[in-house]
Amino acid sequence: MVLEGVAAHIDAARKEKRLIHAVGDGTFVVDGRHFDRKEAMRSKLPSGL
Repeated sequence: MVLEGVAAHIDAARKEKRLIHAVGDGTFVVDGRHFDRKEAMRSKLPSGL
């Protein structure tokens, strides 16, 4: 399953830039650091994940 991005925001004035990658199971990778957001994303994830 592929999740569809519905919104994005870019703050061009911010000097610090980071790359965020949504893994698709409720976890994210930001410049090599892993974040588990499964609980917050629960309602958006397919059952079984």
